[in-house]
Amino acid sequence: MTLPIQSTGRVSWFGTRGERLLSPGRYSSLVANVVGLTIAVVGVGIAASGVVDAIDGGPDVLVLLAVGVAVWAVGSVMWRVTIVPKQIRILDVFTTVTLAWIAMALAGAIPYLLTGHFDRIDDALFESVSGFTTTGATVTADIESTSQGLLFWRSTTQWMGGMGVIVLVVAVLPTVGSGGMSLLAAEAPGPTGERLTPRVRETARRLWAVYVGFTIVLAALYAAAGMSLYDAVSHSFTSVSTGGFSPYQDSIGAFDSALIEWICIVAMLLAGGSFTLYYRALKRDPKPLLRSSEFRVYLLMVAAVTLWAFVASGNDGGQAAGFRDALFTTASTVTTTGYVTTEYGLWSQTTQLVLLFLMPIGAMAGSTAGGVKLVRVMAIASFAHREALRHLHPHLVRPVRVGSGILPDDVARRVVGFMIMALAIFGGGAVLISATGPDMITSLSSSATAFGNVGPGLGSLDHANDFLSIPAPGRAVAMGQMLLGRLEIYPVILALSVITLRIPRALHSGRRSD
Repeated sequence: MTLPIQSTGRVSWFGTRGERLLSPGRYSSLVANVVGLTIAVVGVGIAASGVVDAIDGGPDVLVLLAVGVAVWAVGSVMWRVTIVPKQIRILDVFTTVTLAWIAMALAGAIPYLLTGHFDRIDDALFESVSGFTTTGATVTADIESTSQGLLFWRSTTQWMGGMGVIVLVVAVLPTVGSGGMSLLAAEAPGPTGERLTPRVRETARRLWAVYVGFTIVLAALYAAAGMSLYDAVSHSFTSVSTGGFSPYQDSIGAFDSALIEWICIVAMLLAGGSFTLYYRALKRDPKPLLRSSEFRVYLLMVAAVTLWAFVASGNDGGQAAGFRDALFTTASTVTTTGYVTTEYGLWSQTTQLVLLFLMPIGAMAGSTAGGVKLVRVMAIASFAHREALRHLHPHLVRPVRVGSGILPDDVARRVVGFMIMALAIFGGGAVLISATGPDMITSLSSSATAFGNVGPGLGSLDHANDFLSIPAPGRAVAMGQMLLGRLEIYPVILALSVITLRIPRALHSGRRSD
């Protein structure tokens, strides 16, 4: 990627050698083009939150509108003065996606600071990262005293991050060339890169069409069930994205409505499924969804854990309420949404351990859920089974199967490598967080909920306190885990390796030219 600083032919560390100015006033740079458009989208979201605050007569109208316009202007300029290169390398894609998410998180933190919601930069950045990664962890002490505009921005960050801003960017870019599918695959939640159409841009548009349609229908259902329009839209944003932010301290439990909870349960379970399969089903081709082994395992896991939680929780609120609480908590955990309706911290330790185990796993590939995804767990199980059989039959030739499909050995090895790295990040994160002071359960839960993009956890991480009990260094570790969990490790690690190699080279080249 190339981002010439001047028209003298000198290029920055963003790009490869030899790339030149393509047209007057426009520079070839994938990073600047995608990052610019991403920031511009963020600016529109901030400004829209200012409009919401104006309707409510809130105190943050001018700040949100001013910040939104400023962020949009900066992003638009970056986008307008750059163009996507004709040739895009996969490393350039990873760098672009990672830097776009970092820029998005930084821009998203500005409203929290300038409105005075947070005094510390790290707190504002934590809230922003948690929002865009759809984690749902918070350091906001008193949610309900916050202006509606800022809370709406909080929900909007999760809606943007759910399907992925980069997917939206690909949908509106005039052209992304051969790197479009790589951009989608680098940000898409789960090991999926399936095209819905031969054109990548059209694929991105259709995914977002399903996402927006789901959001609108859900908002209408919430409103019909008794929510105000503001609450309905806000909760539809955070339900579809499996984010879990709520304008209320008690989350969905604040409404004390069985109907709203059932709507939310269905919404979370649907959001935990593959949007690609949903699109095909809506196009009158439900067979891929019905035949999906991952979908069947997903539903079976939800049913099994719900039954376990129902039996072990004691059902203090009665059979119907107890079952609903068990199903709600299970769906919220499996889909990494993080909504709460009951004090699950009072359940048995065994049940809490089951929930802790589910946090980093997540739901289906191609969903908005976090975690490593069920398809990877299924692949690991099949791979382990084959290797165990080879101890009995050394010359056994047996493919790794996931459902009815066959996983090539090179893909299976990448999945194994991914899972090893995921375990290392989870375990290492827990150790680092515990070193800052929290107890073991809280540290393990913090690591699991951050890396799995869940939100609330166990120990001191209840829905009322969330990450307020974690010291600032521990929250910094959690932020890194959130990004690694959302972008699924490889893009971030490879991008950091590229950046750390190119910066010294650029500096060395600059010294030599001087």
